[in-house]
Amino acid sequence: MGEHQRIAVVTGAGGGIGAACAIALAGQYDVTLCVDRDIARAQATAHAIGPRGLVLQADAGDPEFGPLVAAEVARHGRTAVVVHALAYEEHASATELTRESMMRSLTLGPVAAFSLFQACATDGAALIAIGSLHEHAAFRNCLGYNAAHGALGQVVRSLAHEWAPRGIRVNAVVPGWIETPGERDLYGAEHLAKASAGLPFGKLGTPEQVAEAVAFVAGASYMSGSFVTVDGALSVSLARLPGEPR
Repeated sequence: MGEHQRIAVVTGAGGGIGAACAIALAGQYDVTLCVDRDIARAQATAHAIGPRGLVLQADAGDPEFGPLVAAEVARHGRTAVVVHALAYEEHASATELTRESMMRSLTLGPVAAFSLFQACATDGAALIAIGSLHEHAAFRNCLGYNAAHGALGQVVRSLAHEWAPRGIRVNAVVPGWIETPGERDLYGAEHLAKASAGLPFGKLGTPEQVAEAVAFVAGASYMSGSFVTVDGALSVSLARLPGEPR
């Protein structure tokens, strides 16, 4: 391994979107570091990548999360792109939501992203957060997740502003409703099948479609502070008057 090798880092690489991003980026960089607290899932993604796929077990809730990832990157080369594909979502009314749940959403989302980006930032690197429509749309019973993505948006904007002189590009890719193992666990396959029919495209998006945008943003050399929406026109279809037909 040489110090000049370009490393792609993907956190949450054992999840649906994270795994798709790691696989999509693997052909563009010398090494792809698959980071996840579930080592078996990270290893599955690295196996799909092949010899250029490496694994790091790390928990985004750890205060040393960012430095831990950066130290592993330094063992193999230098940061070229970092993708933070982690979040915590609990569905609960605002009267029932616990402080612990709120803090977990904030910790695994904007706080971990900041720690990761700060530790891994090298001149010319591309830093990408996987955002959410929840940044602007205050969906019911999702206060913690809404708040976390609102804060994550400001992490992206602030770092893009501050680090532009270093040529560091900070962007977000914002998925709509994507069919992932997490969504199936949260909603159930039957509910997802019914809900997908009401989406503008008549179907859920796929992790691979999100990864396509991530790969594009990673290579877009004059893009920073941008939010690339991958939602099949969902966000522009949310505004409706009462009683208005679809």
